[in-house]
Amino acid sequence: MNIHDATTLLGESLSELLTGQLSGLTPEMIRLGAGAILGLAALTLLLIALRLLTRNRGGKAKRVNIARTLQHQGASIDLINDGAVAVRFVITAAASGKLTCEIIERFDTIKATEGEDVTCVFAPVRVESGRVNAFTARLVESDRSGRRADRIVLSAPRSYAMVVRRKHSRKRVADQQFIRVKLWMESPYASDTSFEDAMPHIGINSLSTEGAAQAANAVLNISSGGLGLSVQNHVIPETCAVGAAVTVNLFMFNFREKTFKPYWYSGTVRTMESGRPGFTRMGIAFDGAAAPLARGGLRWTRFD
Repeated sequence: MNIHDATTLLGESLSELLTGQLSGLTPEMIRLGAGAILGLAALTLLLIALRLLTRNRGGKAKRVNIARTLQHQGASIDLINDGAVAVRFVITAAASGKLTCEIIERFDTIKATEGEDVTCVFAPVRVESGRVNAFTARLVESDRSGRRADRIVLSAPRSYAMVVRRKHSRKRVADQQFIRVKLWMESPYASDTSFEDAMPHIGINSLSTEGAAQAANAVLNISSGGLGLSVQNHVIPETCAVGAAVTVNLFMFNFREKTFKPYWYSGTVRTMESGRPGFTRMGIAFDGAAAPLARGGLRWTRFD
């Protein structure tokens, strides 16, 4: 039975019902009343359908609005390569079908090729369903396409999600007297420096080549995967840059033994950002550790 037959049958049924209940009315009046009822029912169904359609379109618009919100905020967004940040960018234009993005910091080459999906992570944004901090989009134009090395173009985000960004939880360092850091801008795997006896390039609560000039340096946070530092700009070596290899000697106060215990790490400078006036916020990611040898020296081992 098609919808026309169903409507006709419903009209006839209503007419018979109304004829039985309202015998004082003429058949023409009854048919007009039944038609009005059917028209009202059809209008109600149409309004419900339009509301559902508008709601679905609203969800799509909301996804686009997240990208536009990130653009208007000038938010930094990380493009991820195998769990690590490849480049950091901002959205300069958010059209309905694509995002034009400018690279502001580069950590690695983008391994995805044009046409492949990439994952991009940003600071959490609140939406109706909760919070999101990542989207998946197709790489439309790569920075290696030959047009502009500082620009990439992505498709409109296909999906949003809330992903875990950090493998290691950070702890803020509230009291600087219980932690000391010595930092060399050298790789322990390629350097002949005897780090145990050498003065560091950057010292935090420790002696360094700059002595008292580095007294304002501080450890911001620490985790089993790295360090966050605040370093005065004028004591940062010229060789210190994102991607540079470093050697770290970390002294942590052991309250049970009432003494400082040394830990040795190799690592990489992952981030360098402007901090408070005159300072740079520096992020160090550990990629190996060392154990002291009985005859002196250190045995270095890279993390898997």
